[in-house]
Amino acid sequence: MNRKQLSHYYGLLLGLFFFGQFLALPILTPLFIEMGANIEEIGVIMAVMGGTVILLEIPTGGLADEIGRKKLFISSLVLNICSLLILCVYPSVIGAILSMLFWGAGISLSSGTITAWFVETYQASEGEQSLQKGFAMVGFRTNLMGACGALLGSLLVYLGIWISIDQLTLFRILLLAAASCYLLVSIASFVWIKEKRVFNTMSKSSFNGVSLQLKNGIIAVSHPVLWRILMSGLLAIPLASAIEKFWQVEFYDITQGESLAWMFGLVFAVTLFLAGLAARVTTWLCDTLNQQMGKVLFIGLMCQLLSVIALSLSNHIILFLISFIAFDFSLELGASARSHLVGHATQDKVRSTVDSIMSFVSRTGGVLGTLLCALGASYMGLTNTWLVGAAIASFASVIFLSQILNTREESAIADPS
Repeated sequence: MNRKQLSHYYGLLLGLFFFGQFLALPILTPLFIEMGANIEEIGVIMAVMGGTVILLEIPTGGLADEIGRKKLFISSLVLNICSLLILCVYPSVIGAILSMLFWGAGISLSSGTITAWFVETYQASEGEQSLQKGFAMVGFRTNLMGACGALLGSLLVYLGIWISIDQLTLFRILLLAAASCYLLVSIASFVWIKEKRVFNTMSKSSFNGVSLQLKNGIIAVSHPVLWRILMSGLLAIPLASAIEKFWQVEFYDITQGESLAWMFGLVFAVTLFLAGLAARVTTWLCDTLNQQMGKVLFIGLMCQLLSVIALSLSNHIILFLISFIAFDFSLELGASARSHLVGHATQDKVRSTVDSIMSFVSRTGGVLGTLLCALGASYMGLTNTWLVGAAIASFASVIFLSQILNTREESAIADPS
């Protein structure tokens, strides 16, 4: 299997995962609101998920480098299924917190597993296609299938409301459908994913080796490319989390509580379709800018900041939605370039650990953004909190313009010495 074929099939596998995920994600915040949760409680629910990821993220990444990526990825899918079933059976604040504990554990187990497997398998496969283009192919397929999931969910909610089906019942149907998709992904992963490296079996000694993996991973992220990517994420991710977790709350305020829950899935579908386009645009930008990945990331950040300003100033539902869609598009702009930089700056033996450390920093920023947004909204309003986050995120632009992120030579990225 060559690199192009691998990207295609991996994109389909991950696309099915995204299809299920975006049946559920667009209705999570509306579901919490339907349960009667206020903005502070929603912040706590989301923070529980993020906190669980933070606690388990790095150890599970080290474990993946010890016992293999396939085992942990399938285990993460089982936890995701449990999370959705809990929320389906017990839709309450307590049930949501318990559900997010499982969801967070699932995220932490999946971090640094399937992506690490793909990078290693990709680099060992035949073909001259760059890693950035491979990630762009995967991103296009996953976002397209995720968009289909969000669109289907939106259609189901719209039709359900039209024929007077209770919204909570509709949300439960979508949660069960998402869980079914995760089950299919776990079966497909068990059959299709083949690990060429020999890993340790699950035993007490494998857990003892995790500490060494963590030490090696921490040393690895001191690489000049990796620590810059980490710092830029810590600056920019709180803003993304604050908007993605709470935009529906502002939507409800603008619409004055009008029953438009079906629009959430539609908006997610549009953003995912455009995210697929963003993957193609990223490839074009990389070629146009002579593979200077940092400048591609800089352009993406500038688009984010402009769209946040427009989003915060919007007082009409159409302008608000257009601004949010533009923001989400800009988040995906440069994603494959970032993955390319990280992939070439990381050695295989610590790839899962490094991915988990990167994800740990991202989740830390996400939890920070969620909590500060919930707190800040109480004092200065939601949109003003977003503007403060945008001001902080703007400092990442200095990092993206650094020379080390804009070198054409992959050897220089992999070994700066």
